[in-house]
Amino acid sequence: MRKFLIPLMLVASVGASSAALAAPSIAHGSIRSMDSKACTVTLGDKAVYQFAPKCDFSKLKAGENVAITYTLNCKVNQATAIAAS
Repeated sequence: MRKFLIPLMLVASVGASSAALAAPSIAHGSIRSMDSKACTVTLGDKAVYQFAPKCDFSKLKAGENVAITYTLNCKVNQATAIAAS
């Protein structure tokens, strides 16, 4: 029984840590610029967030404070939501 307990715990801890890496994050800041064709928003700290195609930024304006929900995918901030904050 002990022979199986330690490997099982190691596998469980690796699985839990990889799930935490995929959890969405939230970035707060003011909009520096928006590109509707590329579906990107750049915040004041120069971080760029990529949204899905056919994005609609018509209700947003430069300088507005927002919260962006995103996940990091191969060095690209894949955004899923943006809201005024």
